[in-house]
Amino acid sequence: MAAFLVRKKSAPATLGTMRDNTATFGFLLLGTILIVGALLFLPVAALGPLANHLGPIPFGG
Repeated sequence: MAAFLVRKKSAPATLGTMRDNTATFGFLLLGTILIVGALLFLPVAALGPLANHLGPIPFGG
């Protein structure tokens, strides 16, 4: 697979090409990382106090 990627010719930059050495790419990458991180962390942070408040529910009263 690595040999195939070495032989592959690079495509010329066009109007639809997104360069990875610009500030726009950096902001989009940072924003994506922050959004994915928030979606992974915030539900746990919100449900933790709720679960702590409810506590263990005893069986059989």
